[in-house]
Amino acid sequence: MTLNIRVLPFNDVVKRPALLKKLRQLTIYPYSGMNYELNRMERDAKRREVQCKILLAYQGRKLVGWGMLSKETSDFQFANTNLGFDTSQGTLFEIYVDPTHRRQGIGSELMKVARRKAGSSRLCICPHDYASEQFYSNFERYKHMKL
Repeated sequence: MTLNIRVLPFNDVVKRPALLKKLRQLTIYPYSGMNYELNRMERDAKRREVQCKILLAYQGRKLVGWGMLSKETSDFQFANTNLGFDTSQGTLFEIYVDPTHRRQGIGSELMKVARRKAGSSRLCICPHDYASEQFYSNFERYKHMKL
């Protein structure tokens, strides 16, 4: 089945409650870093333009994965640093692929799109377990930084 990746500004995504709900469901758990960022940026979007892009991975009409490419400071304590994220570090990139759709190249395609969209900015990634560490190790040439 063909993979289609769409990139939307966060401020457009936040206007679509059904999509936002799907993104929240398609994460590790309700208190994940991705849900934390969604909550914070949803509040911020009520007052200003949020500097974040949402990458949506569809197989057919089914949303099977997504990524968050953010230039927003975060106070979430990431696993590898126990610190937040500051935009001087680069661009925050978090990714999640539905477990039933992993090992099909979806995460790799999301990563490639993120690298292009981030331009010369370093990607700051957020591996949360051994499997995600292994996934990101495939992209060492991107010179990313682990949070």
